[in-house]
Amino acid sequence: MKLKFHSLLCALIALTFIIGATMVPASAEAYYDTSMLDYLLGSMEVVNCLSWTSLRAYPDSGSGRLAKVPFGAVVTDCYYYDEKYTYCVYEGIGGYILNNNLSFISGPAGYEYPESNYMGNYQIVNCTSYASLRSYPDTSAELIARVPYGEIVTNVFYQDDRFSYCMYGDLEGYILNNNLSWVSGGSYDDGATASADWIGDCFIVNCLSWASLRELPDTRSARLAKVPLGSIVTDCYYVTDNFACCTYNGITGYILLDNLGW
Repeated sequence: MKLKFHSLLCALIALTFIIGATMVPASAEAYYDTSMLDYLLGSMEVVNCLSWTSLRAYPDSGSGRLAKVPFGAVVTDCYYYDEKYTYCVYEGIGGYILNNNLSFISGPAGYEYPESNYMGNYQIVNCTSYASLRSYPDTSAELIARVPYGEIVTNVFYQDDRFSYCMYGDLEGYILNNNLSWVSGGSYDDGATASADWIGDCFIVNCLSWASLRELPDTRSARLAKVPLGSIVTDCYYVTDNFACCTYNGITGYILLDNLGW
């Protein structure tokens, strides 16, 4: 799904000049200026290349290449950096990709949601067994998927008083707001700013071999995956005093804060 990227760049370019040039530290790791965290773009698709584009350690074409990201691949946790580069995460690796090689996918075809409509990650609630993911915001629309109770949907954007746009894995559509409960991220949570909950990408620490990615923020909850020591988990948010919501290999769940390092 291709949405225009340059309209957002034009809107933000003035801010870039106000902030001024950002110094790049002499570090081997990918660098990210946390002052830009407010400019979330969501997930994006790689475009305008023959076979791949470079994910670089710094926002500079002379910087080291961290990965070759294939044409059509989806990168997550995208944040606008400047008029040339966007910070992205690909297969657990954070780095920078040229804006010209990125296109919006977080929204229906031909429509770009206002940034203030971004709500973050939500959990399915208020249903017996599942909520309906529909092709457009109407209860009579085609059923795309049955999203089980307790599952997490991502890239949620407020549509209207009844529906929100969501992604469930690789599927996209609309779910009734009554079936959604906020868990992490986003610009707003009932009018309160939630961006302070954002941690970013973390490493698994303080375990012998793996940490549990759980279905709910509870040590008694079902284990969704065993995340190996030293692995990177992405798009992490504080949820409780003990847990963060994280994504590992495309699976979103909860990990003890004691097992996260950054």
